[in-house]
Amino acid sequence: MTSPRKIAVIGGGITGLAAAYELTRKAQAAKTKIEIEIFEKAANPGGKIITRKEGPYLIEGGPDCFIIEKPWALQLVKELGLEDDLLNTSSRTSGTFVYDNSSLHRLPEGVMMMIPTKPLPFLASKLISWPGKIRMACDILIPKRKESGDETLASFVKRRLGKEALDKLAEPLVGGIHAGNPENMSLLSTFPRFLEMEQDGGGLIVGMLKRQKKMAAMMKNRPAPRGPKRTFFISMNDGLGQIINRLEEVIGKDSLRTEREITQIRPALKKGWLIEDKTGRTTPAAAVIITTETYNAARLLRLELPRLADLLDEIPYVSSATVSLAFPRKAIPHPLDAYGFIVPKIANRRIMAVTWSSVKWDHRAPEDMVLLRAFVGGAHHPELVASGDQEMLAMVREELSAIMNISSPPQQSWIYRWPQGMPQYIMGHLEHLAAIDKITDSHKGLYLAGAGYRGIGIPDCINQGRQAAVKAWASLKL
Repeated sequence: MTSPRKIAVIGGGITGLAAAYELTRKAQAAKTKIEIEIFEKAANPGGKIITRKEGPYLIEGGPDCFIIEKPWALQLVKELGLEDDLLNTSSRTSGTFVYDNSSLHRLPEGVMMMIPTKPLPFLASKLISWPGKIRMACDILIPKRKESGDETLASFVKRRLGKEALDKLAEPLVGGIHAGNPENMSLLSTFPRFLEMEQDGGGLIVGMLKRQKKMAAMMKNRPAPRGPKRTFFISMNDGLGQIINRLEEVIGKDSLRTEREITQIRPALKKGWLIEDKTGRTTPAAAVIITTETYNAARLLRLELPRLADLLDEIPYVSSATVSLAFPRKAIPHPLDAYGFIVPKIANRRIMAVTWSSVKWDHRAPEDMVLLRAFVGGAHHPELVASGDQEMLAMVREELSAIMNISSPPQQSWIYRWPQGMPQYIMGHLEHLAAIDKITDSHKGLYLAGAGYRGIGIPDCINQGRQAAVKAWASLKL
């Protein structure tokens, strides 16, 4: 018999934990008891957020930060009482390099997400050729598109800023966030603000300047925020795993069912849902929130909701990996006067980017050591993720030797693979979501949330999890 007060959460990553946390808060506020069960097939919750402390090193296996422009992660951290542990990017240096023509070029000051907003640093940079600079400046003369609707990131950038801007800025900077291919990325699903800036300002450069002016005016009229000023990217003193650990405490470990792989979810005979695991054990629930990758959600729903499963299966994913390496500072010739570098596809290298982790963040390595983290795979080289550990490590070392002139072996290394872990919002993604929503809306108590739907970042996943929890709570009608 289905319990009228039980909600099952499938997946113990940040989305699932955020959903369970919101349900816990609502139950406490209403002074009522509900059952929350979180089913996670891994031994530990957290999903792609994995923080490992090994000796003097702090390693992030997945994401290492979140942005404060989207407020939901920062809000959650404050609610969890972890605000004092927020960590700004280091003030000792700043900026990013772009690898081009066998050299690292500093991204010009004032380039915001590929859009130049300060003329002098941009003109002085050797990253973009003079014809390329002139073409980018033509953005202020090109009229905004009259047609409404979506287009690819590549089409948009070439139309507004030119092909060189796409190859050297947009593809590694913007496309790299999704580890995607700009040629099929849906702009409306990934970066709708670019289309808004074009419509609002007539072009990207004017639109960005207007946006900055508007933001400055808003900040001027707001009361000064309490506490220290925050940087755009932010982490935690002891890594993002701090958030996972605290969520686990607040929700209660009794609600977590780790090493429980779910194989099927189906409607109960009268109402509610039945959740079956690989041992054949069945758990009834009034509502279920599925936060796994969409292809895993498809597998769970395939027998009872085949059309929904087909739609979920059609959302593509790519594989990626992170490779962290510890070097003595003296073994690295580069001054390390930025947070790392990105690698455009046209450079024909085998890594997407490298973060100089212990330069970007404090508390990551001893003073005489440097912790670097390379990103492998993505839409352009997914096959590299299947390499063995020694093969992958050798490949990353070769790339670091060619780009940074590092010849010494690392003292330690850590590899984390994420096979089919990064969803791709390709053209038609919003229409796809509308079709998914139409089916789920007709099945009371079934909710989908996570990176495969409406935002891949930690703030987006937290927001989706909490919004799904709000709907699941309302469905109980307590």
